[in-house]
Amino acid sequence: MPRILIIEANPAINGSMRVVLEAAGFEVTQAFDHHAARLVVETSPPSFALLDLSPSQPNAMDLAQVLARSRVPFVVLSAHADPELIQHAVDAGAIGYFVNLLDLSVIVPSIRAWIARAGEFRQADRDQWSLLEALRGNRSIGTAVGMIMERHQLTSNSAFEALRREARNKRLSLVRLAAQIVSGLVELHLPLRAGGTRA
Repeated sequence: MPRILIIEANPAINGSMRVVLEAAGFEVTQAFDHHAARLVVETSPPSFALLDLSPSQPNAMDLAQVLARSRVPFVVLSAHADPELIQHAVDAGAIGYFVNLLDLSVIVPSIRAWIARAGEFRQADRDQWSLLEALRGNRSIGTAVGMIMERHQLTSNSAFEALRREARNKRLSLVRLAAQIVSGLVELHLPLRAGGTRA
């Protein structure tokens, strides 16, 4: 279950958001100031955060940077449409914002969409990390990935995923399959997607 951190100094607003989000099925953690929020982020990072940009949160921009460094996706809440303030928040890493929010229920579908999108970005990061680790660890894997990219017109991540999928299907180690591809003993035959592109 996604856990959302609400960073809002006003207890009434914080409480109202908690009620709405919990009714929508989210787990909610509340923070009423910069220090409490930072402690939550550093000890148990949430799936998502709502950050109040009102004057009652003078350290909001510092906290935005903490959220961004911790890779916690967040949106900002502001009572006023201050373009400069909003731009600072976006520059700091916010993926969206709400201005003068009166109907709290409207945030729920947006939060679901943002959490899903953030999950896609995290998966892309993990895939990239796996690829880099494999390329560093074995020269034949890097060569095989390059060959697959050239033969099938794929990106490095897609070529690596195709190699990993084929190794799993053949019950071979990634290194052994890569060595077979490099030596010409095996060639990947990737299925065509709709439109003629390789899977």
